Amino acid sequence: MSHHWLIRVNDGKNFDNGIYPIWGVKRGKYNNVKTIIKKIKKGDILWFFTSKKYGAKFIAMAEYETMYDRADEPLCRINTLSNEEQNWEGDDDWDIQIKFNNIVNTRNHNISVCIQCAGAVLEYDTFKERLKCREEEDGNEYVDLYTHYKNFIYYLQ
Repeated sequence: MSHHWLIRVNDGKNFDNGIYPIWGVKRGKYNNVKTIIKKIKKGDILWFFTSKKYGAKFIAMAEYETMYDRADEPLCRINTLSNEEQNWEGDDDWDIQIKFNNIVNTRNHNISVCIQCAGAVLEYDTFKERLKCREEEDGNEYVDLYTHYKNFIYYLQ
């Protein structure tokens, strides 16, 4: 069974502008983001969400493929992209790049989320009890992302 992961994409603008199915995150002071991402297995489900300041919504979900680190390619980039190549605005060091596939846009489902944690990559099972979600159509207080995923896959087939 695949695990679910939550990935913060700030305002979502660079996520939407991305040319390839890759999302970049900053390494972190102690390389802790890379350590967390190494726990993600191929086929795990990634839920991308905007920060509270930008609406706090799940905007997409996808299947994890792999992770690349720009620091592993100091002379010649083979697997990683520059911000310009990916059409990302800003010159931030999004060195850890998460490659995914089978992306599903979830914006129109209005799944709101409020997570009290500053982390960029979070394990859903760790946060699900503290995850305050509200689906506006139903008025439900909590939304089970595993159930949402199963429904999305059902309707995609």
